[in-house]
Amino acid sequence: MSKSSFDVCILPEGQCRSFANNSEGIADFLAFLDSYNQIERLILEPTGGYERMVETALQASGLPLAKVNAGQVRQFARACGQLAKTDRVDAFILADYGRRMPIRPQAPVSAGSRSLKQLVQRYRQLSHMIVQEKNRKEKLVGKVKIWIEETLQFLQTQRENVVKDMEHCLSADCQLARKAEVPMSVKGIGLKTACFLLAGLPELGVLNKGQIAKLIGVAPLNRDSGQMRGKRMIAGGRRPIRNALYLAALSAIRFDPTMKAFYEKLKSNGKPGKVALVAVMRKMAIILNAKMRDHLDQNH
Repeated sequence: MSKSSFDVCILPEGQCRSFANNSEGIADFLAFLDSYNQIERLILEPTGGYERMVETALQASGLPLAKVNAGQVRQFARACGQLAKTDRVDAFILADYGRRMPIRPQAPVSAGSRSLKQLVQRYRQLSHMIVQEKNRKEKLVGKVKIWIEETLQFLQTQRENVVKDMEHCLSADCQLARKAEVPMSVKGIGLKTACFLLAGLPELGVLNKGQIAKLIGVAPLNRDSGQMRGKRMIAGGRRPIRNALYLAALSAIRFDPTMKAFYEKLKSNGKPGKVALVAVMRKMAIILNAKMRDHLDQNH
């Protein structure tokens, strides 16, 4: 994917085509796909937003689409000895990755979910800019400091408006609103965290407890070799979701008696505070996954 075009590789034929990344080019791409009797799945790499039009069109057509981690695809290419990088080579690597690796096609995304995802992304951008401006403000005096204070006021007001739009987005989509009620039923999780989970973790309720913990990045991973038994540590996962769950866990160990008792038990057994807190996060993730699975089963 690029701003102006996107390249496609069909396996096992190895046929490659390039299309313009606009309405006409996407229409040509869909017509090209119609010439194939059966498509197992389409593999799409996230590129910071350039893929959104193609993604929306493919989902609207009911085609099995899967988005993959760009870093993992690049590691796969290196493991295959493919060090060159062009759009056509990348298209082949994506198709080959999809052919060899177990990838689950993503569920169709509603218009409300897409809007919510954009609002969550904007909230994070504004929060990042607010932190930057506050850091600059500490080092300045005079008129420049006043300008920064004005900018901060604007950014904070817009962030508040984004939260209001999140509420409107949920109220306008009944199905999305019911899904948001599931995480908010857990102590420590409010509207913003629920929106972060819905936007950034659509697999919630679909994967098993071990998979969801790994996806978030709160599952301890083995580091053993021969007679050596390494220290279990968390690694990888979706950092924005993990950060949101971290704040939720801090609230949970204060206001949820069950989570507080669980946390205190781990501390009394000699676990460091951060390790105990990650265990609370993992427990919350498992509870959320089970609750969302029950919700999805009831509505199918």
